Amino acid sequence: MKKLIFLFIVFTYTLQASIHVLQDALQSPIEKSISYMEDSKGDLTYQQVQYSHFIPYTQERSLNFGFTKSVYWFKIDLQNRSAKDDTHWWIKIDYPLLELIDIYLIGPDHRVIKYKRMGTSQSFASREIASHNFISELPLQNISNATLLIRVKTQSSMQLPLAILSSEKLLEETEQNNLFVGGYYGIFFIVLLYNIVLYIYTRDQNYLRYILFITSFILWQLSFDGLGIKYLWGDDRWLIDHGSSALIAFTAFCALYFSRYFLNTVVYAPKIDKAIILVMLISLVMSVASAIFPYGDVIPINAALASLIPIILLIAGVVVMRHEHRAARFYVAGWSSFLIATIIFAFNKFDLIPTFYGVNHVQQIGSAIEMIFLSLALADRVYLLQREYIGKLNRLNDTLTEKVEVALNEARMKDRLFVQQSRLAAMGEMIEQIAHQWRQPLHTLALINQDMYINQKLGKCDNECFEQSHSSIDEHLQYLSKTIDDFRNFYKTDKSKSLEDLGKLAVDALRLSDVFLKYAKIKTELHVSAVNKVNIAKNEMVQVLMNLIKNSHDAIVEQRISDGKIMISVEDFGSGVKISVEDNAGGIAPNVMEKIFDIYFTTKDPDHGTGLGLHMSKYIIEESFGGKISVENIPGGARFVIFLIGEEEQALPIHDESHRRNI
Repeated sequence: MKKLIFLFIVFTYTLQASIHVLQDALQSPIEKSISYMEDSKGDLTYQQVQYSHFIPYTQERSLNFGFTKSVYWFKIDLQNRSAKDDTHWWIKIDYPLLELIDIYLIGPDHRVIKYKRMGTSQSFASREIASHNFISELPLQNISNATLLIRVKTQSSMQLPLAILSSEKLLEETEQNNLFVGGYYGIFFIVLLYNIVLYIYTRDQNYLRYILFITSFILWQLSFDGLGIKYLWGDDRWLIDHGSSALIAFTAFCALYFSRYFLNTVVYAPKIDKAIILVMLISLVMSVASAIFPYGDVIPINAALASLIPIILLIAGVVVMRHEHRAARFYVAGWSSFLIATIIFAFNKFDLIPTFYGVNHVQQIGSAIEMIFLSLALADRVYLLQREYIGKLNRLNDTLTEKVEVALNEARMKDRLFVQQSRLAAMGEMIEQIAHQWRQPLHTLALINQDMYINQKLGKCDNECFEQSHSSIDEHLQYLSKTIDDFRNFYKTDKSKSLEDLGKLAVDALRLSDVFLKYAKIKTELHVSAVNKVNIAKNEMVQVLMNLIKNSHDAIVEQRISDGKIMISVEDFGSGVKISVEDNAGGIAPNVMEKIFDIYFTTKDPDHGTGLGLHMSKYIIEESFGGKISVENIPGGARFVIFLIGEEEQALPIHDESHRRNI
């Protein structure tokens, strides 16, 4: 019986929490001094629990009970053995998501020395120290023994990573924490700015998706660390109550959204792509649900989602990496580090692994490593694209000479076809001119033939009559033959250049245009004072002059000018020659002048105009002859001016660039 009593006393002693001794030089782990009590209804007061039975926390890890709806009370018996009576002691709870924390410091006489309420449900301004953690002073000066009661209510994981520190130790830990936080978020902001610059430089949508992912993750981490309350949204109740959970789900969506396009899972992993789309939809739904429903109802699902997504994305990265997607190697390395950190973090929240120093920062460390690797993956992708572009550029350079030669040959062929098209367009008009040119001589020949026939029948056709008729017929036949030669020479395709007298070419152009000018009763004047010759192709120059004469003819006919007149002047201009063709058709409308040399532009109907004449003239003068052609309005009409360079002239005069109606 005595042995049983002894064993009971020993067992009872082992179930009692030891007293936490406060000393300047030595601080024992506080977990060994904590006992707890579960308040399932959450209605007990500190007076009721003060003498209640508490269970010693015997596990060798920080207080963690996972997700629970119960209220927990924690009790710590304190013994102050500080060598200094003026030492200030502080309690620090390093878990910023706890909603309600009530601290009761009870003296030896069972009176409350201090009561303090903290948590996210309280305003930030009510905190004793403006920290993202919960810190409160314990007034233990001249008090050797005291009891600390802590009541915790939360929808998050029920854990209490606390410490009791002197002012010096608290300042030291605060400085270390600030250094860690500054370095951590500094890495994130550098990565964010780096990717923003790359997006501006490349305009690659993957960078935009990655920037969205980084931004959402930073906001969630600020919410989880309590720094969001301190620096950004303050006491905004919606962000405090829903922001952390909603941002978890939205960050999950952004991670999936970025990864799907970066890895191109539609092509390389179609089955996994379907799973990614499904989880994306779930994440989106959960982000909306988290914005509506209480934190405690959705956080277990979001925590499980945050643990599942790295696994899915890691598998996707491995599958894609097998397709020799080089950037996927960095991707897999990044998500591997984040997956390990997330699993540790999630298991700790569910109380599956013990809390250790820095466990609340393990996901931060993993995420920082992940973001760096993902940035390297994107940078490697840019490098591969640049290398691909450089390779293409080198291949293009290798064949550039050949392609340029082919292009030049094609351009020359188009030029020849274009000139031929212009000549064919003018051929119809020329045939009509030949018909006009021959009509009168043929009529005369018919009369001579008829006269000879009648005289012969009447016996009046003697030798003199026959010789006279023969001479007249021969004269008209010579005229017809000359007309054929003139038009035949005009249609020769010979483009060889030689020194030509532009005055003579102007005479040829007027002679070839004589029929339609006479038919319209248009008078012509030609003034030639030039002695310089220019190196040109004769037939092309005649074609240009005929185009300008025909253009003036059409304008006079269209405007029904009764005393139509076309004046051509050929004069020296330095060592070159200036040719002017002007009419009295009333000038050119501004809207027509600005387009007059455009190809296929014409003010006539399709049956009477092709829009080739003036464009072809500009092409011949400027491209073939290296000259200049322009048009301007003059009193009562319009004037085309051509400058052709002499052999000693190196520059063209500047002239009005305005344009004229087309033919």
